[in-house]
Amino acid sequence: MYLAHPGHIDHIKRNNSGAIYQLIDTHGPISRIELSKLSQLAPASITKITRELIDAHLIKETQYQESNSRGRPAIGLVTNNEGWQFLSLRLGRGYIAMALHELGGGILIEDSTTLDEIEQAPLLARLEQEVTRFLSEHVRDIDRITSLAVSLPGLVDPKRGVVVQMPHYRVKDMPLGDVLHQSTGLPVFIGNDTAAWTLAEKLFGNSKGVANSILIAVHYGVGAGIVLDNIVLISERGNIGELGHIQMVEEGMPCHCGNHGCLETVVSHTAMLNQIEQDLAAGVETSLRERSISIRNLCIAAVEGDAYATRLIESLGQHLGRAIAMMVNVFHPEKILFGGEYNLAKSILYPAMLSAIHSQSIPVYTENLELQETQFFHEATMPGAALVKQAMYNGSLLMKVIEG
Repeated sequence: MYLAHPGHIDHIKRNNSGAIYQLIDTHGPISRIELSKLSQLAPASITKITRELIDAHLIKETQYQESNSRGRPAIGLVTNNEGWQFLSLRLGRGYIAMALHELGGGILIEDSTTLDEIEQAPLLARLEQEVTRFLSEHVRDIDRITSLAVSLPGLVDPKRGVVVQMPHYRVKDMPLGDVLHQSTGLPVFIGNDTAAWTLAEKLFGNSKGVANSILIAVHYGVGAGIVLDNIVLISERGNIGELGHIQMVEEGMPCHCGNHGCLETVVSHTAMLNQIEQDLAAGVETSLRERSISIRNLCIAAVEGDAYATRLIESLGQHLGRAIAMMVNVFHPEKILFGGEYNLAKSILYPAMLSAIHSQSIPVYTENLELQETQFFHEATMPGAALVKQAMYNGSLLMKVIEG
């Protein structure tokens, strides 16, 4: 993110304003008195902050009926998202998805395009070109755009907006944030996709209101996002949940990380598709012989009762459950969210996962543990939306918007 570092007084103002904005966004309509109680800020401070937010057209007053009152409607505060927008991008394996969001997170316009570029310089140029194209094509729909967010797989330095490395693309310390900032003039937020996805589920999705949760994402890799005491754990270089590189099979298949038998070599899409091709060549009996080989068709075959596909999904669940059990023993989550195309066979996958989790975790940690599908999977730009929302809540972007 490209913002100047505030001084001490400005830092306090930023944090207080962000906290008040978050309370209004999550609890509105809410009175100024209630804001003072929840924030533990003096009424005079609440009045000053809310006046600035009203003048900036970020919040507004509204009448509402308090639950314990039969008298006149009270005056409360709610967020005012009308006209405020941001652009969110998701850089994936050979594609980029883009969407114009309103400040509350809702999608206004979206599109996607394939990417053939793999090397760093051509990739940077193409991304800059696609952002410019999107903004130009939809200029009539753009009102007050506040920022730009990008989520992507790999190691990220979010403070500098630098992509340290990525799977599929040959990049090293790619200055994506600086390039997009110079091109658009907007504050730019860059985040690891699993960490940002975890934040999106926390702010908008199926872990909202849950203090401790873990998100497991399986696709071409395996990642994990961790929420502990309502905070998404993120290091200075992005996500910290590289679950895919826990060794699961001693002397197993080589992994791109340099080790052997990592979870990723057993349960990722690439590993599973390779396994199916090998088994078909060996003559295994399965209805998959009459279908194109894909994760989707594997899941469909399993749900339809194909014995071979069912065994694969159950084995997948056992491997994932064993790895997740390690995290359960460390973090004691209330909920596990699972994201990915394997959810098409969750009627088979989830019991296998839970069986392994319960057998290898501390019993008291799994008594009330809930396993649930993520809310966001097809909405590729929602992780970027979460990065922007977080920047409003911590005040870093909020103060820039207030200052115009």
